[in-house]
Amino acid sequence: MKIRIIALFMTAFVLTGAFAGGRNDSGTASSAAAPYTIEVGGSTSVTPLMELLAEEYARIKPNIKVNINGTGSGDGITNTGITYQIGMSSRDLTPAEQGRGLKAEIIAIDGIAVIVNSSNPVTNLSVEQIRGIYTGDITNWSQVGGGSSPIAVVSREAGSGTRGAFEEIIGFSGRLVAGANESTSTGAIKAGIAQNPNAIGYISLGSLDNTIKALSVGGVAASSANVVNGTYKVARPFIVLTGNNVHAETSAFIQWMLGSAGQAIAARSWIPVK
Repeated sequence: MKIRIIALFMTAFVLTGAFAGGRNDSGTASSAAAPYTIEVGGSTSVTPLMELLAEEYARIKPNIKVNINGTGSGDGITNTGITYQIGMSSRDLTPAEQGRGLKAEIIAIDGIAVIVNSSNPVTNLSVEQIRGIYTGDITNWSQVGGGSSPIAVVSREAGSGTRGAFEEIIGFSGRLVAGANESTSTGAIKAGIAQNPNAIGYISLGSLDNTIKALSVGGVAASSANVVNGTYKVARPFIVLTGNNVHAETSAFIQWMLGSAGQAIAARSWIPVK
């Protein structure tokens, strides 16, 4: 009787082990990767690209959730490693910000488009004319070949990566004309200019659509092709940032962004870097 009981026990043990092994080999729940959430925040210009990247990444790695917060480059830089595992910036870091020990990776290059209402007859401005508009030296569209109407200057808010890059490239850092409308997002700028025939603003090249019109700058059209060939000069990097003690899943996501699949997504509306 004892021998029979032992035999039955051993049979049950072997069957149980075989069943468990079958689950592992077939990739069922026992072998599924643990879920993980990556918090991302910062530049509203980088946000549309990040949303596309996160959407595709979720398809191939459904256990990874990416939360994206479009809060501006300043917030993304300040809170990398605190609120966010990944910060987004559309401008280079200042020396003080670099001193925090953040690691920066450029994931794409973006042009900045100067935009006006679709009804505006002006199609081209020089860098000098744009600078004059944004510093208040040029105040009427008639001064740059348009109708006799005052120019409504629209800018991004202080701390915006797009604003920082635009001011640096055009050459008017810290000299924005008094009374300019300072908007907090790309969407707000587009909506305001679509409704105001006298407004001028600037947004990421990747956010252009048929609700507004992009101006040529110095006779060069605002296009990805012209950013690549170097003739369109109003361009800046899209940067992702990490702090210390980066989780393996966060590192894997960034490496995927820089790989062929991620860069193919960047190439849809921006300039890939690899």
